[in-house]
Amino acid sequence: MRMGGKRQVRVAMHRRRVDVDGPDGEPVTLSYPGMLLTGYEDGREVCQRWIPLGNEPSVSDDERLIAALHAAMRWQNNDAEEECP
Repeated sequence: MRMGGKRQVRVAMHRRRVDVDGPDGEPVTLSYPGMLLTGYEDGREVCQRWIPLGNEPSVSDDERLIAALHAAMRWQNNDAEEECP
């Protein structure tokens, strides 16, 4: 469902944490750096997208980030039908 309100996108660095069982059965927390894109419409958060962002990004990592930022800007300008940036 496409809304017609004022859209904004917030871009922030964000660490995603995941709890898993380690090799010895003990819980381990893994942490991944990334960029969080949060879409707002009329001041209300409507969606989030997290993109991994490592210390040594590959060309494909860079291309994925550029594509995500491009989609977010198009969404913000109401140029795209996507639900989330």
